[in-house]
Amino acid sequence: MNQLKVGALLSYVNMALHILIGLVYVPLLLHYLTVEEYGLYQLIGSLVAYLSVMDFGLSGTITRYYSQRIALDDKQGQENVLAIALIIYLVIGVLVVVAGFVLYQFLDLLYGATLTLQEMASAKSMMILLIINVALTIPSNVFTSAITSHEQFVFLRVVTMVRSILNPIIVIAVLQFRAQALSVVQVQVVLNILVIISNIWYSRHKLKIKIHLHSFDGALIKSMFAFAFFIFLNAMVDQVYWKTGQLILGAVSGTAAVAVFSIAIMIVTYYIQFSTAVNGVFLPRLSKIAAISDDMDEINVLFLKVGRIQFLLLGIIFTGFFLFGQLFIQLWVGDLLSESYLMTLVIMIPLTIPLIQNLGILILQAKNKHAFRSLVYIVIAVLNVIVSIPLAKKLGGLGCAIATSACLFIGNGIVINFYYHRIGLNVSRFFYEIGKLALVVIIAGAIGYVGVRWYEPSSWGTFVIGVVAYAMLYALLLWLFGMNAYEKNLVRSGIKYFRKR
Repeated sequence: MNQLKVGALLSYVNMALHILIGLVYVPLLLHYLTVEEYGLYQLIGSLVAYLSVMDFGLSGTITRYYSQRIALDDKQGQENVLAIALIIYLVIGVLVVVAGFVLYQFLDLLYGATLTLQEMASAKSMMILLIINVALTIPSNVFTSAITSHEQFVFLRVVTMVRSILNPIIVIAVLQFRAQALSVVQVQVVLNILVIISNIWYSRHKLKIKIHLHSFDGALIKSMFAFAFFIFLNAMVDQVYWKTGQLILGAVSGTAAVAVFSIAIMIVTYYIQFSTAVNGVFLPRLSKIAAISDDMDEINVLFLKVGRIQFLLLGIIFTGFFLFGQLFIQLWVGDLLSESYLMTLVIMIPLTIPLIQNLGILILQAKNKHAFRSLVYIVIAVLNVIVSIPLAKKLGGLGCAIATSACLFIGNGIVINFYYHRIGLNVSRFFYEIGKLALVVIIAGAIGYVGVRWYEPSSWGTFVIGVVAYAMLYALLLWLFGMNAYEKNLVRSGIKYFRKR
C-alpha cells in the first residue's frame, strides 16, 4: 500500500485511538476536576480557539501552491512559496499575541458576572499559555504543509498518535499532585512544542526541504491571500458553529452549562473527525489534477467514492449513537451530563449531509471556487449566533444545539448542494448512490432498535455486548447488500496489509 492508502488508514486508526483515549481521559479529568472547572477549561479553550484561525487559511493554501510546484517540478518555486509563507506566518504570530492581549483585557467584562474570583484568575493564566501556544503553532504550519504536500502522511499520523497517547498519561500523572485545569493546559503546550520540533526536523533532515526567498513575488502573495481569504472565512464559521455555543452559555448560564454542552460538542467533533480524517490526504492530488487539467469526470469519481466510504462509516456511528448514546453518556460521564445526548443527536442529524460531502470542500479549494461557499457560511454563521442567544437563555444548551442544527441544514444541506451542481459535481448521482446505501443503514438501525428494546443494556458489560452485536449486524448487511466491489476490495487489501505486518 502507498503513502496515500496507508495515510488514510492511519487517519482512521488515529481517530479510533483518539476516541478510545477520550473514553478514559474525560471521566478521569472529571474525577480530578469539578464539573465547573472542567467547564472553565472548555470555555477558555473555546475562546482562544478564535485566535487559531488567524493563520487566515494559509495552511491549505501553502499545500495547494506547493503541491502545484511539485507537480511542475519547479524547485525554485517550491523554495520561494515556503519562504514567503514563513515570513507571512511570523508576522501573523506577532498579531496573535497582540490580539490575545486585547482579548485578555475583556475577560472580566465578558464573564465577570458568571465566574468566581478564583475561576477568573485560573482563566487568565490558562489564556496566557494558550495564546503563546497558538503564536508558536501558526508559523510551524509551513513545515506541516510541506510534509503534507510530499504526501508523507505516515509520519504526520504517527506523530499525532504518539501525542494522543502521551497527553492523557502525563496529564493524569500531573493531576495527582496538582488537580487544576491549568495543569492540563501546561502539559498540552509542552507536547505541542515537541510536535513542532519534530515536524521541523523531519522537513529539514529527512525530506531535505529548503526555504529560500528567491523573489518577493507580489502576484503570488496576492493570489495566495485571495485563495486563503475564503478558507479563513470557512475556519471562522467553523469556530462559530462549534465554539460560540460555549461562549454564549458561559456568559448566560455559567461553567456547569458549558460542561454539559461541551460533552455534546466533543462527541460531534469525533463524528466530524471520522469524516474529515481521510480528506487531507486527497488535497495534494486534487491540486495536481486542477493544475494539469480540468477533468471533472475524474473528480466526480473521487467525490462519489469518498462520499460512499464516509457514509458507510458515519452510518454505523450515527445509528449506533441513536441506539446506545443515552446509556453511553450516563456510564461515561454520569447522569449530571446526560442531557448532552439529545443535544448531540439534534446536531448530528443535519450534520451527516455535509460530512459525507467533505471532499467537496477540497474540490472547491483545489479549483479555487470556494468563495461562494464561504459567503454562504458567513450568513449562516451570523444567523446561528443571532438565534442561539435567545434560545440559550430559554432552553440552555439544547437551544444552542437547535440553532446550530437548523443553520447546518439550510447552509450545508440545501444551498451548497445547488452550488456543487453548478460547478459540475454530479449531485444527483451522488445522492442516488447514497440513497441506496441509506436504505440498508436504516434497515440495520431498525433491527438494532428492536434488539435494544428487547435486550435493554444497563451496564458497561451489556453495553459492549450490544454494540459489538450491532456492529456485526451492520457490517454483515452492508457487505451483503450495500458495498460495491471497490469498497470490498479496500477492506480485503487492508486485511492483507496487516496480515503481512
